[in-house]
Parts: sequence; C-alpha cells; structure tokens
Amino acid sequence: MRHPAAPLLPMMDTDTNGAGPRTLRRGLNVLAALRDAGEAGASVTELARVTDIRRPTIYRLLDALLDAGLVMPLAGTKRYRAHWSASSSAADPDPRIAPALPMLRRLAERTGDAVFLVVRDGADSLSLQREIGSYPVQILATYAGKRQPLGVGSGGMAILAALPDEQAFAIVDRNEDRLDEYGGMTAAEMKRLINNTRSRGYSVVGNHAVRGALGVGCALLDPQGLPQLAVSVTAIIERMPATRQRAIAGWIQDELAHYRP
Repeated sequence: MRHPAAPLLPMMDTDTNGAGPRTLRRGLNVLAALRDAGEAGASVTELARVTDIRRPTIYRLLDALLDAGLVMPLAGTKRYRAHWSASSSAADPDPRIAPALPMLRRLAERTGDAVFLVVRDGADSLSLQREIGSYPVQILATYAGKRQPLGVGSGGMAILAALPDEQAFAIVDRNEDRLDEYGGMTAAEMKRLINNTRSRGYSVVGNHAVRGALGVGCALLDPQGLPQLAVSVTAIIERMPATRQRAIAGWIQDELAHYRP
C-alpha cells in the first residue's frame, strides 16, 4: 500500500462528478470521530475502523484538517484530536523551532520551494516546522507534528545516515513492516539510500513519501558527530536536476554552519 501523496499548491477545482462533496462528507466523518474520541484522541487505525474509510484516505483527510487547524496531533504519540476553538491551548512549541525560523525562511525565499525542519524521535522522524516558498506549485510533504518512519523523507534520511551503522540499520529493520506504505520503499532500498547519502554528503529522496516529489536534506551534527536535526527542501521532480540538488545542499549546509540553537 502506498502512503498517500501530500497535497500540492495550488490545488485546482476540477470536481465534476461529486467527488468534492464525497470528500467533504468523509472529512466531516473523521472530524466527528475525533470529537467523539475526546481528549484521548484517536490513531489513524482507529479512525479507519470507526469510519470505515481506508487508511490512505484518512491520511489525506488529516492533512487537510491539520492545515485548516481543525485537528491537532497529540505530542509524543501517533494520535490526533479535534481542535474546535482557536483559543484552545496547544502544546508548548519545541525550543528548536524559534532559532531555526530565520534559516528556514531564507531557504524558502532562496529556493522558492517548501523547507522542513525535522528531528528524530526513536525510530521515527518528526516534523517541527514547514516554510512555504514562492513557486506556484508547492510540495506539502509534511506538516508540524507529523511522524513517519525515519528515512522515508529526505530530512529523516539525512539523520538516519548520520547514525552509526548498527543503530541506523537496526532502525531500518524495526520499521521494515511500515515501509511499503511509502511508495513501495523496502529495507534494502533504504539501506542503499543510507550508503548513497554518506557518499554524497547529503540525502536525496524521491517518489516515496510523496509521489512526483524529490527532497534534498542535510543533518546538523553535534560535537560527537551525532545528528541533532535536519533541514530539507522538497520540490516537484522537474525542478530538481542533479545540479540544483547540489546547489540546494550547499545552501542548506551553509545555513546549518551558522545555526545556533
């Protein structure tokens, strides 16, 4: 099963067969299920069972509901809850976000594409922040609070490849059963990407978390050489020839060299 592609911007209104109203009804069903779940929230698996909607569709609907501010992720979990009031208090922002914002915004302005701040949480990557560029088509590959297996996105791959062999390959093996949801990724392919990232000095991941997209990512290492976080830029594949991949990686690395948490 392929993980659902995140939406592109702009999204064109081409509904001529009632798909729009059907999608709206499904979104409302998901929102109602989260309302009924209360503060405990619900996982994607639970939502699929309650609503009788397939998991890939649940992911797409959650992306839209999160962007609209109607749903929020529960920190430290894979659960979501309804977010009805603009005055509701969200979890305290991660302290790594504020010092990274100028860097992320400069990269978004320079590249014109979407830029992401990603950290590791166990065997997952966790997106902390997303900045949107000016190019008319944006890849919204992830959003703040979204988790996925470490390595399926370019930011997570940059982090994974910076880990020692034993740790990195153990994470891949641990996530093996989840990988097929992301563009048919396999453990063998992920291990090949780790080696490529180490040889290249930056990650390049395409057509996995989001079909038709390609991301370039670089990790920030601590004094012991372990990854602290990663920054990635994602665009449609047509905007990412090898020469531009190298240029973007250089821009990210320049920014990370001056980043002070």
